[in-house]
Amino acid sequence: MSFAQSPPENRVIFFDNLRYLLVLCVVLQHSSNAYNNLIWWPVADGNTSIIVEWLSALIDAFAMPLLFYIAGYFALPTIQKKGVSPFLIGKLKRLGIPWLICILTICPVLPLIYHYTRNNLTVSTSYWDLWAVLMKNAAEFNVGIIYSINELMQNNQFYQRYMWFLSLLLLFFFVFSIIYLLKKSWFDTADQPVSSEDPSILSTLKFLVAVGFLTFFCSFIMIGTMFLLAPKLSNPEPFFSLGNVIQFRPSRLFFFIIYFGMGIITYRNKWIERGKFPGHFKTWVISFMILLVAYLYARDFMLHGPEHLEKVFGPVFFFILNFLTISTLGLFTSLAVRHWNRPTRINRNLASVSYYMYLAHYIFVVAFQLMLFTLPGIPGLLKFGIVSALSILCTYLVCQFLIKPFPRMSVGVVIIMFIIMASVIHP
Repeated sequence: MSFAQSPPENRVIFFDNLRYLLVLCVVLQHSSNAYNNLIWWPVADGNTSIIVEWLSALIDAFAMPLLFYIAGYFALPTIQKKGVSPFLIGKLKRLGIPWLICILTICPVLPLIYHYTRNNLTVSTSYWDLWAVLMKNAAEFNVGIIYSINELMQNNQFYQRYMWFLSLLLLFFFVFSIIYLLKKSWFDTADQPVSSEDPSILSTLKFLVAVGFLTFFCSFIMIGTMFLLAPKLSNPEPFFSLGNVIQFRPSRLFFFIIYFGMGIITYRNKWIERGKFPGHFKTWVISFMILLVAYLYARDFMLHGPEHLEKVFGPVFFFILNFLTISTLGLFTSLAVRHWNRPTRINRNLASVSYYMYLAHYIFVVAFQLMLFTLPGIPGLLKFGIVSALSILCTYLVCQFLIKPFPRMSVGVVIIMFIIMASVIHP
């Protein structure tokens, strides 16, 4: 049976595969942060690599918007099948409870490591005292721009780190549920068979330009608004804290909203089955290659070029980023539809634990970075490769054989580890 003939309730295999690929990309990006001149990262290793910087910049352009796109695609059939209340309850259990557990146990470990690597590898405060300060600051429900993550780390202010994705996605699901409840007719899907269309170069380019300009325009307005409201702001992409419950980059907010909505529209209008999206494969390949070169060139010129041109190449870099993101979605989806829509054992295993890998990978990444931190003479690119490989392997094994089959036991293990750390880690 061809993909176009598959009934709408069937799982779209290539989207599951694409989602776990994106999660692996997130692991790679976090593995690169120690070797990417990020002074706020818990392990700021001095061994940097330009190749690692390029890879990190590329992943930063597409990983999270594409995850929001896939979340939007599956949100509509799920709420149609289950109804609004079961949909929300399910999302609260699947996203809200893990978010809270990670916020209370995993995230507080990272400031401990941050201070440890900057204090001559010595512990300056007990883990329990640090945890108590972080939770006290979290309860203040601060609202406003986070001007500097490094200062936030130094002062032990509350920072969600990678958990921002779960809290913001949960908010998206709540807003989507309200809109669906009020305007259910907007989301009706056609039951009749659809005919597949041959994608053209022109239609693909129109789609690329339309989405690229739309995300850039909305994001640029948001960035301009931030500078008007906060004249002291120097970073165009700071994080924003909404009562400490939700933290996100306002510069990317419309990115996520548009891609989440685009995922919903893709399912509703059967873009995949009709051939409307992903579109013309060669057009995506060529546009991706051109935009990637322009993106990396603009980034390097923005960071290392003449200082007086930084204000010019900053907007140019962000402009290209918007088009690179949609070209990456088109390229990845085209490849996945054609060559990655078959169930295999490794694909099923990775797809089934991809969400758990997102939850668990952070601590492995930072732990392996810390182990290599004290070893001199190892190039940053090699360290990145070692950390990435070990993090992916260990995270997969733990998720496949512990977290997935024994979720309650896993929570118990995390709590026991927290109690042990709170008891034994002190100056």
